Amino acid sequence: MKMKMAVSAFCLLAASPVFAAGYSGTCTTAAKDKWMTEAAAKAKVTEAGYTVTSIKTTRAGNCYEAYVTDKAGKKMELFLDPTTAKIVHSQ
Repeated sequence: MKMKMAVSAFCLLAASPVFAAGYSGTCTTAAKDKWMTEAAAKAKVTEAGYTVTSIKTTRAGNCYEAYVTDKAGKKMELFLDPTTAKIVHSQ
């Protein structure tokens, strides 16, 4: 019984970084001077019908990550191409 609990705990701990990880793909390879500002990206996302809670650059440094609520009230995380504010990935 203790072995089953230990194995279960290990599996949960091993899997948790997968759930906590964001999008690991590449949104752009453009130089940062070609990026739109966070404020401009936020405006585009708002124009598309989302309410933006916050927006920031991802850890990988090639996407904007926006925390939003859609028209139906669902909270989402959007990964945006910082040159166009096009949604590359959502979760």
